[in-house]
Amino acid sequence: MNTINRFSLEAHVGPYESWPLRSRLLIDGAPTGLKVKGYVLLRQFETASGFLLVTDYDCPFEESVNFVLVSKDLRKVLGERTLGAMYGTFLLENVTWTNERHFAATFMGIEGHWDFRIRDWSMPLIFQRLKMTYVAS
Repeated sequence: MNTINRFSLEAHVGPYESWPLRSRLLIDGAPTGLKVKGYVLLRQFETASGFLLVTDYDCPFEESVNFVLVSKDLRKVLGERTLGAMYGTFLLENVTWTNERHFAATFMGIEGHWDFRIRDWSMPLIFQRLKMTYVAS
């Protein structure tokens, strides 16, 4: 797993309320053809399984965080998971990697952490590519 700084998200104009829920993903300033959830790119990693992007909507007091796994060839989104709750704040504090396929996400003011595992395959709605488990502290 490597921390990278190659991706960015398109900038939106106009009133915040009119922005789409997905933003175009750019690599080295060029469009990839993919759209991902969120407006702000918080973290980005290159793994053996693909690129893991962590985004949010930059909305105070109703923060949600998206974890998006994109294929290495940038042709498709392999998996997405979102953490958030209405009127709740999920402000990302840290992403800590155990190995190429396991990482933990912690959030400010929230006890415990979420443990993620990147799987080799998925089955829509039943077996997610990004397995997510809450671990109480």
